[in-house]
Amino acid sequence: MDILNFISWIKSGKYSPTIPTDAVTVVGVPNPTRGDAYLPVTVPVTAIGALVPFPPFPTSNTNIGKLLGGGIVVGEWDENGVKKALIASLTNLSSAIIWTLPAYDSTAIGASAKSWSNGLGNTNAIIAQTGAPATTAYAAGIARLYLGGGYNDWYLPAGWELNMCYNAAAIVNKVLGSTNGFITGGYGLLYSSSTELSAGSGLSLQFMTGSQGGFNKSGQGYVRAVRIHTL
Repeated sequence: MDILNFISWIKSGKYSPTIPTDAVTVVGVPNPTRGDAYLPVTVPVTAIGALVPFPPFPTSNTNIGKLLGGGIVVGEWDENGVKKALIASLTNLSSAIIWTLPAYDSTAIGASAKSWSNGLGNTNAIIAQTGAPATTAYAAGIARLYLGGGYNDWYLPAGWELNMCYNAAAIVNKVLGSTNGFITGGYGLLYSSSTELSAGSGLSLQFMTGSQGGFNKSGQGYVRAVRIHTL
């Protein structure tokens, strides 16, 4: 039987293979209605594609860029077996706001506001220093009072949390667009973090270059609130 006749025979449905489920061979059975001399062939099961499924195509399991928890996911991690995500607000809360109230912009808070990863702790410490409830007159206050998605646990990100926002900026801006995405248009456009560096400065991040540095507490920066969401 030549190859063209063989292909035609396969397509005709007259080919009746016996496929064992637990054996290591497959034996072809000749069709008695044809005159072809067909000898059964034993082949290893591993050579039969139908019995060896292809591995699944890799799929992305990241949530970065997903609208969730009142904002957009900018980072995710597994914390002691619990999947968590850092959510950024869908817009900037301010484009020019001071870090703290003027009466405290040259007074150190100390260790409670110096964390690079615990922005909520930093934010609460900044507010506590003022001796009054949070207001929308300064960065930590406006972030803490934000209620996006109905959540009341928003805060000003710590240095490393703000860096997570920067790392996801390309995706965030594709999803939200240039109006609601992160601002990258100039060297003077800085996002404030809640990490205190000294008595008179907090840490800021320039989204055009990704550089971090000190920023006067009396200076006016951009604010993006974040919160931690359990997935």
